[in-house]
Amino acid sequence: MLIGGVEFCSFYRKGPTLLKNLSPLLSGALLSALDSMNEGDLLTLVGSGYPEEEIVSPTIHLGEVTTEAAADAILSVMPLNENDPSPIAFFDCSGAFDDLPDVAFAVNGIASDAELRRVSMTQLDREPFIALARQSVVTVRVGSDAPPCAFVLRKGAC
Repeated sequence: MLIGGVEFCSFYRKGPTLLKNLSPLLSGALLSALDSMNEGDLLTLVGSGYPEEEIVSPTIHLGEVTTEAAADAILSVMPLNENDPSPIAFFDCSGAFDDLPDVAFAVNGIASDAELRRVSMTQLDREPFIALARQSVVTVRVGSDAPPCAFVLRKGAC
């Protein structure tokens, strides 16, 4: 039934409208950035310990969320590159190169679950990681107090 050009007998929304099964961390800006990425493009995911002056790509701030939550949201909609033997590179900002940080282990599990396959990761030193991160088309920054670790994700085909 139309009253004054407006459908009156429609669904009444309760609360904010979201797409079904879409993480609330995926803002419009982040979804737009992910949608504009091509196969092989890089996304950098950094925490509060990553040096701000090293970020050269447009940055999307997700606020006080964990790196794991951000990775889970991003990888729920962004496929990883299947042609790259290691589509994720990470840098442990704490400097402990011999031990895999818990956050890196968690992100690897999230990626493997999202891809339904085992996903390899490569640990890089500071300079090679920063050089790779400077090629990113977008940087996602989280404000988590977790041990500092940064990731570069290579997008695959949809």
